[in-house]
Amino acid sequence: MNSVPTEEDVLDAFAAEPNHDAATFQRYLKEYPQFAVALVDLSRELSREIAEDETLSEREIAWIEKATREYSEGWASAAFAAPTLEQRRAAAKELRVPRQVITAILECKVAVETISRRTRRRLALQFNATVDGLVQALSGPQLSASRSYKADVSPSTGEKVSLEQVLREAGVSEDVIADLVSEDD
Repeated sequence: MNSVPTEEDVLDAFAAEPNHDAATFQRYLKEYPQFAVALVDLSRELSREIAEDETLSEREIAWIEKATREYSEGWASAAFAAPTLEQRRAAAKELRVPRQVITAILECKVAVETISRRTRRRLALQFNATVDGLVQALSGPQLSASRSYKADVSPSTGEKVSLEQVLREAGVSEDVIADLVSEDD
């Protein structure tokens, strides 16, 4: 079953085209006539000449500041570098869990607040990170970089789950679960 692209998908694809010439524009109009008005508006915006001495509007300045702030915040979480395969293996061994648990944690599928402070410290140590850097990185949206599949519809991320649930689903023993989720220091 083929999914029907949304207007946003079509506009994003058009904007990403290397050339916005008449041929490209005509091709999009032919393939997506239902989005003709939006395509015309975007085409005009993309072909608009901007004078170098033109001042930015307050709306444009606010948009740039917001984008810059979001970009900078993304780099703040980059202080937590993606762990190597060896670090992931060592973390799984240290915590006595299957590597799938470490993967779920790193893909932000586990709600970070369900990971005990002691376990966070142990993970940060294994990943050569600060606890704050680790928590910030794991607090982001779910990732699925290690898995990519072709699908007819866009993938959606589910709710984050507790560490205890991930451990139980992975078949981890009760004593290890208690050790990892307990707040005892």
